[in-house]
Order: sequence, then structure tokens, then C-alpha cells
Amino acid sequence: MSDPVTSEIPANLQPYLDEISQRLLSGHAAVMVGSGFSRNASPDFPSWNQLGDLLYETIHGKRPGPDTHYLDVPTLAHEVEAALGRPALDRILRDAIPDLASDPSPLHTKLLELPWADVLTTNYDTLLERARSSISSRRYEIVTNSNDLGDSGKPRIVKLHGSFQSDRRLIVTDEDYRCYPEESAPFVNTVRQALGKHTMPDRVFW
Repeated sequence: MSDPVTSEIPANLQPYLDEISQRLLSGHAAVMVGSGFSRNASPDFPSWNQLGDLLYETIHGKRPGPDTHYLDVPTLAHEVEAALGRPALDRILRDAIPDLASDPSPLHTKLLELPWADVLTTNYDTLLERARSSISSRRYEIVTNSNDLGDSGKPRIVKLHGSFQSDRRLIVTDEDYRCYPEESAPFVNTVRQALGKHTMPDRVFW
């Protein structure tokens, strides 16, 4: 009898999963985790578009309608910062993202149980950090500051855009992104090296 999980995997995906499995076992696989993965913990975590709607409402005093077209989220975040100041922008992000009000999901734990060389994430929340306590087989080091990369050991959870539990500036405005390659060059190099040296799944299939 075939494995019920294996039998559900589309045939065209199996070669990619086999390659990821082999690279994981050899210590040459990294994964990128984005905001969608946090919704496994709670549907209250906003999507990128929902965050944009909230910033739009902050600027314009009303929710965008179905026919409303606005600039990208980093530009809206810059407008909020210009109008209300950086502390207000940070507060909006913290209020919108229910970090400590949510526990890591079982999928966060399952993800960290795999032998990744690096777990790279653009998420501000601390779900991955807190999921570490459920992992006995691996000890992930948290890196929130690019200057600490040189002293860190693998496996690592690398917070590319900052963390709510760090005093580092969160990367969200267009100006943050413009300055990022220079101000966070070690992080940029880490991602480039991961792309060059490791297998990186295009998305997480959970």
C-alpha cells in the first residue's frame, strides 16, 4: 500500500522534493519564510496587501474601495512616517501584527525540525524564535543584526528585515529598502550565498 502522504504529491513536484531532501541531508539547503507562513499560527496576521490597506486608511482616513489603486506598501509606509513619525509607524505595525498574542503553529515546529543550514525570514514576528523551544534535535541561533553574522554559527534563523524583539530598525519604507543594500550588506551577501551554495525551495508547501 502506498504512503497516503506520498501518493498526494503531484508527480511533477517529486523530483524537486527529492533534490531538496538530498540537499537537506547533506546540509546544503536553506529556506526563505515570508509573511504568509505566519498565518498558519493565526488568520489575524495580515497579508502584505492588508497591511497596505491599513496604511492607506491611516493616510486617507478611509479604507480603500474595490476600485482604489494606491502606491506600493513601502511608499505608503514612508508617507505614514513623514506624516506621523517613525514611532507611530512602528506602533501601527506592532498593533496590526498579533505577535505575542499568537503561539507558533505546529508547522513552525515541523519546519525547524528539518536540517536547514539557514532559515531566512523577512517577518517581524517572533513565531520562529519561540518555536525553537519545541526543538530538541537542533539549536538555532537568532541573528537580528547583520553585523553579528560573522560570529554566528549554523543553523541560524536570520531576521533580514528586523524583529519586534530587537531594537534594530524594521525594514518597511521605500527609504529603508533603498538603503538596505549598503546598510545591511552582510545580510544581502548571506542571501546571495544561500542562492549560490544551497538549494532554496521557491515556497513552503505547508
